[in-house]
Amino acid sequence: MDQVSRYLVMSDRAYADATGVRVRLAYSTRTASTVAVDLATARALEAGDPSALTPAWAGALRTAEVLVPSGEDELSAVLDRNRRASADRSAVHIALLPTSYCNMGCAYCGQEHTRGGLSHTHRSRVHDRVLRAVTAPQTRSARIDWFGAEPMMGYAVIRDLAPRFVRAAAEHGVSYSSVIVTNGSLLTPKKIDTLIRSCGVTHFEITIDGPPEIHNEHRPLKSGRGSFWTIVRAVRSVLDEPNPSAAHFTFRTNVDAHNQDDVPRYIELMAELGFSHSQVSFSIVPVHSWGNDVSAIEVSKQEFAGREAGWLRLLSEHGLHAQLLPSTAKKVLCPATTTSSEIISSTGNIFSCSEYPLVPEAERTLALTHIDRAGPEPVRPTGPFDGWNDEMEKGTTWCKGCVFMPTCGGSCPKAWQEGHPPCPGYKFNVQDRLDLIASQCGLRDAAGEPSGVR
Repeated sequence: MDQVSRYLVMSDRAYADATGVRVRLAYSTRTASTVAVDLATARALEAGDPSALTPAWAGALRTAEVLVPSGEDELSAVLDRNRRASADRSAVHIALLPTSYCNMGCAYCGQEHTRGGLSHTHRSRVHDRVLRAVTAPQTRSARIDWFGAEPMMGYAVIRDLAPRFVRAAAEHGVSYSSVIVTNGSLLTPKKIDTLIRSCGVTHFEITIDGPPEIHNEHRPLKSGRGSFWTIVRAVRSVLDEPNPSAAHFTFRTNVDAHNQDDVPRYIELMAELGFSHSQVSFSIVPVHSWGNDVSAIEVSKQEFAGREAGWLRLLSEHGLHAQLLPSTAKKVLCPATTTSSEIISSTGNIFSCSEYPLVPEAERTLALTHIDRAGPEPVRPTGPFDGWNDEMEKGTTWCKGCVFMPTCGGSCPKAWQEGHPPCPGYKFNVQDRLDLIASQCGLRDAAGEPSGVR
């Protein structure tokens, strides 16, 4: 016997394909999968009546977990799945800060930056700790990220350590991936190539906060020079190579009261510059507190979600890629919820949350341990959010009753702790996103066909 999952979002309207067949979209947040269903199937799902489904539809909807075993406690099933994933020691994830310095002075940044790279002793201890994790008998995959401050200020450290990690993973049959989160101002085509081919970097996350003059004002270099065109030309040059590498580039835009009106012009410019490329995606996110007070410039979630719907449509119209809805369930929310992940600050402090390094108060009081005291085992100490799934089950947040919990995972335990509910934008504009998914699938709005149409 089946029941209709509580973790189901149906489109409010019907769509039609080229032949006139009418469908609605069913988004299963348990599996983060979208299924186009005919109107009779949609009615059965909304009525919670699996017996009205044909056998073919029932089978497909079980696979998507739109239908689940009758009587199943879905909250417990999802949280138990998350707990198993968070306890899995086979997937190692370590983020490293190769320097404490950043060459930018962004007003919304809550970090404190000081010059200097890793000492030889510290670098050696980082090397040894990462290698112990990568080569541990249970490790099957390793993701080693480079984070900041600005990691490219520590490019020599990356060049030294990363190839050793890549070799160790290959020698032990461990799959390897690596993300570098960078302001992009120090990237050159040659350095990008080295990061990809020698250092194992598979993904670049680069922040651009608007068209040239807005970006350069919003994210000023301490030298006084701008960085927009340096970033764009470096990435464009790599993508224009005859046989570009498989690395992916994400352009992230941090939005606040100062630059929100300039996002459409930025999108249009990036399209003109040829970034409608399969290896490029765009992420537009609101500025949020990073251990600092941004209340004077942050945009409310509802206002942001309303604008975001238009930005996503504009991205789609210009052939630029952006994630409309999550395509994978959030089994492990973030490094803060699993002991197989950690962040090693350039200070030597080990954290579970990526928003703590280089934030003065957090560096003083919230480190789990220091690398000098970490011991030989490649497991980080227990962190404040390792019991996050238990906290959701207790109802300490409203995630317990939210239809989006399986794809969101609670979004950010730290933000909840600080009294800032971090609900994702798609919670507030999911219908707009489903409309865009339908359009991208060649479906048009079936005018006059509201929710539940017969």
